Amino acid sequence: MRSVVLFSLFSLVGLTIPGQVHAAELEQISGDKLDGTLIEIQQNQLTMQGKSGSKTVPAADTIRVDLGHARLSWKKTGMLILANNDRILGDLIRSEGEFLLVQMNVFPGQPVWRVPLETVTAAFFDWPASRFTRIELLNKADRPKQNHDLFFLKNGDHLQGEFISFDENSFRFDSNAGETSVPRGGIQLFCFNPDLVNFPQPDQLRYVLTLTNGTRVTVSELSLSQETVSAKTVFGASLTCPLSLIETITPRGGKAVPVSDLEPSFYRFTPYFNLKWDWQRNQNVLRGPLVTEGKEYCSGLGMHSASELRYQLDGKYAGFQTLVGLDDATTGRGDVEVLIIIDQRVVFQQPISDDQRRLVEVPRIELTGAQELILKVEFGKNADMDDHVNWLRPVLLLKQ
Repeated sequence: MRSVVLFSLFSLVGLTIPGQVHAAELEQISGDKLDGTLIEIQQNQLTMQGKSGSKTVPAADTIRVDLGHARLSWKKTGMLILANNDRILGDLIRSEGEFLLVQMNVFPGQPVWRVPLETVTAAFFDWPASRFTRIELLNKADRPKQNHDLFFLKNGDHLQGEFISFDENSFRFDSNAGETSVPRGGIQLFCFNPDLVNFPQPDQLRYVLTLTNGTRVTVSELSLSQETVSAKTVFGASLTCPLSLIETITPRGGKAVPVSDLEPSFYRFTPYFNLKWDWQRNQNVLRGPLVTEGKEYCSGLGMHSASELRYQLDGKYAGFQTLVGLDDATTGRGDVEVLIIIDQRVVFQQPISDDQRRLVEVPRIELTGAQELILKVEFGKNADMDDHVNWLRPVLLLKQ
């Protein structure tokens, strides 16, 4: 039914910011942090204005810019999960040919986004306020690879077949019983056949924007003017919104490589009794969002005691940095020992527990010439209860 959608990958354009971004922090791969006002991005150069003057940093040498804007309170909305880990929060209006139409309700007047079906892995008509209900829905969507679409009803049933369309009243799909139409209000979420996902990513430098409503979207065109952000997403939609709705700007394709983008060379889990846990990419071990001390992170690894992940470095990197902490889904009993091992040498070791330190910023670790990185989680004093560990924003830093 679906045709293959080919995407034009847009070249980055200059970005000028005559207005101010208050309380901004720019983090560089060198380990330096610049505080002040982001005043310009032009030809992939970011300029910060601080108390002692301005400084320009290549976007490729930037880990992220935190604009200091608070997350908005929950508002009734739907959500799309895209194949590149982007998440779009907005009202799902209807399907139209090979697209899903989404209205970004966080800022009135935004044109409807036409999101290609081939980019979508899962869609939720009602994204709940409850963290635990969200985890339940994400677990439903995170099913073993299937060669069909899945449709989950609010009564607990699920069906399989091929998606046809939906509008404000009905939801249509094809199954072994033939073409079927059910009330849209009865559908909780639907997942697309992963074999039909076709979402090529640009090779050039790009940016991940995190919005204050929880949306995160990758753009390859970006401009700021008069406190207004204008951008072009990698699937071709236009975004225009107040600068105050942007939480972070994270360059991708530069010298900061998210560990969650890499494949580990080895994973080992040692159960305390019989329960087994796998590691998770960009989500916690419960397959929910990475949230520690009330803050959600889009990039990271979820692990459980006792386990270890190994990554081959092959001498390519100059440094490694990360935050590490217990996920907020724990119930007060989490207690672990976390270790970072470089070439069989322990370079960081820290106890983390619910009743003491829940979040730790790991000092930058030197990697020049290093061949292997190991992230390890050991049992603490409470056996394996609630040992849900998040490695948050872990990045490997390429040599200058």
